[in-house]
Amino acid sequence: MSQPARPRPGSGLSPLVPLAYLVCASAAFLTASLSVSWLAPELAGHYYHPRLLALTHTVTLGWVTLAIMGASYQLIPIVLEREIWSERLPRWQLVILAVAVTGMVAHFQLGTWPGMAAAAGLLAIGIALHLLNVGMSLRGFTRWTFTARLVALAYGGLALTTVFGLGLAVNRVWPFLPGELFPTLHAHVHLALLGWVAPMILAVAARVYPMFFLAPAPRRGHSFVQLWGLTASVPAVVLGLLGVPGLLVVGALAAAAAAGAHVTWVWEMASGRKRPGLDWGLRFVLTATAFLVPAVVLGVALATDRLAGPRVALAYAVLMLGGWISLTIVGMMLKIIPFLVWYRAFSPRAGREPVPTLAQLSCPRVEGLAYALLAGGVALLAATVFVGEPIWIRAAGVVLALGALAFVSALARVLGYLFCHRGQAVTSSSSSAAGAPTWPPHSPRGA
Repeated sequence: MSQPARPRPGSGLSPLVPLAYLVCASAAFLTASLSVSWLAPELAGHYYHPRLLALTHTVTLGWVTLAIMGASYQLIPIVLEREIWSERLPRWQLVILAVAVTGMVAHFQLGTWPGMAAAAGLLAIGIALHLLNVGMSLRGFTRWTFTARLVALAYGGLALTTVFGLGLAVNRVWPFLPGELFPTLHAHVHLALLGWVAPMILAVAARVYPMFFLAPAPRRGHSFVQLWGLTASVPAVVLGLLGVPGLLVVGALAAAAAAGAHVTWVWEMASGRKRPGLDWGLRFVLTATAFLVPAVVLGVALATDRLAGPRVALAYAVLMLGGWISLTIVGMMLKIIPFLVWYRAFSPRAGREPVPTLAQLSCPRVEGLAYALLAGGVALLAATVFVGEPIWIRAAGVVLALGALAFVSALARVLGYLFCHRGQAVTSSSSSAAGAPTWPPHSPRGA
């Protein structure tokens, strides 16, 4: 296996740029988790409710989209071996996105559509800046690997999702879109899910999971099914929901095939890994992959009319957004953030004085507590929204909120090294510059 890539000092962005995105995303995740218990009565009813729309966009925009954008500024130089075009642009972009997401969530909560449409327009500007930066970073790119193709698919999906979402927002003020509300809304959701988030997760997983687990990359067959399954599913599902019913089942089966190939590869990789132990970040991503199985089963059941109704749709959303996507992001953050903090706080001092290892920055006990509470909370929430009992939904929300608090506490401990490392005693042996951590970071304990 080739040596993991390590960014050159002085190249790429400052670690503080992706860290700022990931911190804002974590704040949104904590806010959404704390809101679940409060919204238990709404979660026991129909999903189309202003407060649930606010919760959904806190998760999809504040948590998922900001986290992926922040991670991409760290991972594009590693995964695609391209330097980020502009460092100034992401700083302004984050301010714009934070204001836009806050405005959208607030106006959804209040049910004021003109303000929501204005915030959606501001959000589109922030996303356009991100797409511009990524596009300029990848200009002239020719190495179209499996990962690169999925990244391109994801950013195309993000652009289309943004235009679609802006159209829905404007339509609430000045109606112009044909068709019924719910099919159009469902098409927007699945364009974001299958066109933006899923390809990005599969792209990054194919590149970094093998290095995390010390295992082989996806076989050609797995890669083919994942890539073309998603490529076919996006237009088929969206058009099927918008009025071509025969395409919906085809698209759902294509998406299920892509998900099945991904789950099979992750299972084979984890079973055949050379890494002797699993840290909590890796346990999060494995558990997230397991959540993908029931989520896909419910999705196919909804597409084929084997199951129907708001209860099933809410359970599907919890399994997909809370189980597969959120737990994957949590696991990746537990790997990325310690590396970024170490690189910012300690890499200039490595070889001249004792510095801590990556493992010493983390707190396994708190991460383990977060794992138990978040995984258990998501499973319990999916079951309780399926049943529709507010008391049990509230209990699941409490478990989820405690898990989010534990996760944020674990991140806060790591981030604290940015501010207190100068006066902190370090007990580890001195690290040489050549022995500094590489990306992805491997714990010397193999945990």
